[in-house]
Amino acid sequence: MPWYVIVIIVMVGVGILGYVVTRIARLFDRAEGLIDDIKDAGIREETTPKSLNAMDSLLLPQILKDFPEYNRAVILDRVTRDAKLFYESAAAGELLYKDGISASLSDNVRLPEGIEGGISVHKIALAAYDRSGRDRLITYQAAVKYDGEDGRPHQTRLSLKYIAANSSDFAERIEVIKCPNCSAPVSTVGEKVCRYCGAALVSPAGAGWVLIDIREC
Repeated sequence: MPWYVIVIIVMVGVGILGYVVTRIARLFDRAEGLIDDIKDAGIREETTPKSLNAMDSLLLPQILKDFPEYNRAVILDRVTRDAKLFYESAAAGELLYKDGISASLSDNVRLPEGIEGGISVHKIALAAYDRSGRDRLITYQAAVKYDGEDGRPHQTRLSLKYIAANSSDFAERIEVIKCPNCSAPVSTVGEKVCRYCGAALVSPAGAGWVLIDIREC
């Protein structure tokens, strides 16, 4: 075989080998880039607050119509406290709630696992207001960050549902709200005047809202 043919074969082989090495290197670069993207996405997931279903501008006027005494600042403080206490309870391994929750919630609430501490509430939003039946129910969502057992921050979203009632109503298992004057049943929470005798009614929500459901969503 002529020497120049050997040279050509060698040069072609070197060229092919260089091409293969270059392609492999690019594949490795792309794989590393993909891994970095996945890591970055995980970091964003851990550090970016969860979005909330905010309906404040639409629902708040309806609530204030039913409950003029409704204090938004007070309820936001309550929701923040309940959200933090939910995870503090998980970290402590026991239910820390004492007052202001229904008996069924106390018996059935399921706490998440793997909570160490560092709990903070980023944002709270009014998500729903149900006035279709006799009762009045409000649902808030809370964007929460906490430290897990793995030492990494975790972002989550809580849903907290409240009913307009006194804590004592649930403690005594009161099912029917009655007029204090004539004992006639009150058809809907939030009514201001008894439709039977005309007596003024005091809204049970004047003393607060009872937490009946809380869960991650």
